[in-house]
Amino acid sequence: MNRVFPHAGEFRTTPAPSSPGSFGAVRKHDVHTGVDLYCPDGTPVVAAERGTVIAVVPFTGPGTDPPSPWWNPTRAILVEGVDHVLCYGEVLSHVEVGDVVQPGQAIGSVLRVLKEDKGRPTSMLHFEMYERGTTEPVWWHPGEEKPPHLLDPTNFILRLLRC
Repeated sequence: MNRVFPHAGEFRTTPAPSSPGSFGAVRKHDVHTGVDLYCPDGTPVVAAERGTVIAVVPFTGPGTDPPSPWWNPTRAILVEGVDHVLCYGEVLSHVEVGDVVQPGQAIGSVLRVLKEDKGRPTSMLHFEMYERGTTEPVWWHPGEEKPPHLLDPTNFILRLLRC
């Protein structure tokens, strides 16, 4: 079975900050708040670590606040663990608020987020990391400082890949 976490060989991350799927990449509508892990639509998403589901919220699409009509509607799952909050975005959730998840447990599946195929992957797990206590994903607008509770998940992902 193809899983986004923790099996390293079955997805690829973007290699450089200049890539639009890398943390901090400046894009047309935003500064990228996570790391995109490209995989086929429908790929199961599993928890990276133990935690409690604290939110399942609209993540992309015309119904979000602010709206992002250039993307398909998707959801985000926020899981608070011992050290931080992990956000699994651009997914269909298979869990509910209050559920306790274990590493490797299926929590959702990847949804196609990009409406147009421009020669890049159109489906991915968008993975973010926040300080504990964060209850919703953030927008990072071009020209603004990084939101203070938003953390770069790149090293976390690389540590998972080495285990």
